[in-house]
Amino acid sequence: MIDARLQTALRPCGLPVFPNVYTGKELEYLVTNYTVITAAHGGDHPHAARYLVQVHYYLPHKKNPNPMLETLCTALFAQGFTAPDIVPASDAYSQRTADANGQHYVLECEAIDGGFKYGNCDA
Repeated sequence: MIDARLQTALRPCGLPVFPNVYTGKELEYLVTNYTVITAAHGGDHPHAARYLVQVHYYLPHKKNPNPMLETLCTALFAQGFTAPDIVPASDAYSQRTADANGQHYVLECEAIDGGFKYGNCDA
């Protein structure tokens, strides 16, 4: 369910969106991942889940990231995610060599699924 929610939020932003890993040749793309924390336990079962979500935004070295970062934050918030924090995560190697993926930003946010059941998870 959370993967579908992320796709719904992010695909309209115009970038390719991939869960967990990307090995293609695009110069600008998103990779998503999340941690599931079960909650609302009753009858020895969780009935809700809290998702700690990361959206990794990769883009060329000299491109201005700000317009897309704003678009991504707005899109996530509109789909019920918390307002994302933005963490610059570019590494020294890609900045020094001006690789295609010279910039990397991580948007961190959360989501709640009140109807969580282990059989319904995307993992």
